[in-house]
Amino acid sequence: MKPPRKLHIKSYGCQMNVYDAQRMVDTLAPEGFVETASVDDADLVILNTCHIREKASEKVYSELGRLRVAKDEAARNGRHMSIAVAGCVAQAEIARKLGYKLVDHRLELYCVPLDDDKS
Repeated sequence: MKPPRKLHIKSYGCQMNVYDAQRMVDTLAPEGFVETASVDDADLVILNTCHIREKASEKVYSELGRLRVAKDEAARNGRHMSIAVAGCVAQAEIARKLGYKLVDHRLELYCVPLDDDKS
């Protein structure tokens, strides 16, 4: 039996992100992911973002810098760590910069909010 993959989600901004983070955990559980409190143990790190709070983008970029170090360390130890940015900071920054900064941090995935009226 395959060991579970570890998932770490860090939420920024609005209270709705706490709910969304739990939905992500529930959605990824059938794919073999279990939650971990430690970034260093995670196979997948999701930064769940909200643009409403002040300096949200700066906080995300700062965290991406720290995650880059953790990802490099994981690779040196023969482990792959994926990093994803979800939420409206990802949406705003990708629209603004065409993903340049996010790609620069070796981001493998980004998720943006869907307009509920159109889904």
